Amino acid sequence: MAFISAYGLLALGLIGCGSAEDAPEPLPLGDAPPGTSRAALTVYEQAALDTAQDSASCTPLGNFYWELGNGAGPLHGLTRGSGVSATTVMPIASASKWLYAGAYVQAKGYANLTPDEKKRLNFTSGYIDEHSNLCGDAGTTVSDCYGPAYKNVSYRPLQNGRFFYNGGHMQKLALDDIGARSGTGLVSVMDWLNNRLGTTLPESDSDVATAGGFTGSAAHYRVFLMKLLNNQYELSSRLTVDSVPAWEGGPNVSSTPWTGGPAYYGLGHWIEGETVNGVWTVTGHSSPGAFGFYPWVNAARTQYMLLARHRQFGGGEGEKSRVCAQAIRKAYESGVPQP
Repeated sequence: MAFISAYGLLALGLIGCGSAEDAPEPLPLGDAPPGTSRAALTVYEQAALDTAQDSASCTPLGNFYWELGNGAGPLHGLTRGSGVSATTVMPIASASKWLYAGAYVQAKGYANLTPDEKKRLNFTSGYIDEHSNLCGDAGTTVSDCYGPAYKNVSYRPLQNGRFFYNGGHMQKLALDDIGARSGTGLVSVMDWLNNRLGTTLPESDSDVATAGGFTGSAAHYRVFLMKLLNNQYELSSRLTVDSVPAWEGGPNVSSTPWTGGPAYYGLGHWIEGETVNGVWTVTGHSSPGAFGFYPWVNAARTQYMLLARHRQFGGGEGEKSRVCAQAIRKAYESGVPQP
């Protein structure tokens, strides 16, 4: 089966939703980059493509878009199946956390963060929500979302200082800072966030749930990742600061969804790693969403990856995307398709 990259689709004018300003400049078909057809692929690109199509970790995921790039922009953008492209807008769930943390640290300045603010960003503050709804009713504010009618966030002193993966920490942070903002309109959450990050993510009523309510596309999110790589954010050089153990069974870990071995949690994002010869080493940073949206940058901050898909009725979709994305990345780096 032949595949066409996102760039080829742009040139053909076939890409659907999303903002044109967030997508790469359309290229004439005769000048399309490697990856627009199987014949043009290098052995590394072909290995990545074959892994996305045939790997046991990727085939159950259905249709998705994946992209590798660096600080200058996308290097390869390819679709598995159909219906998902670089500009397909979807709920990104917990991938929102990295964006919100980035915007908050950018607004305050890392040097000005209080110990309590840091604990709300690394999920050790003790503020836990009781409900997982996304506060998507029109006109709902950040403050409403915090309250008993929606997330019903409360302070649990026994959890203060322990890692508890939950949106209540960030909802408390947002309550104290942008509590009057709504999801859409003149005073929206996304207006505040985009102005600080230099992004153009779309508004939605659910944005008032700052830890999981945002929507966007791979093209929207790549802007944030590229700026992160290019040291344009306060957070750029602080991806490992204030990190805490976050794996199941780890010290002072009360609740975690992480099932991929030892990992830490920094300011609004996961710190991934691997153990080689008994030594655990950071390999990258990510923020998987519950519906399958997966953004990642490597430890050296020279490369980013995105896997964009949306499966609302499932379980562990973020972890499934992480495993598939890392198989694709490994295939691209080695030139060997992954099983």
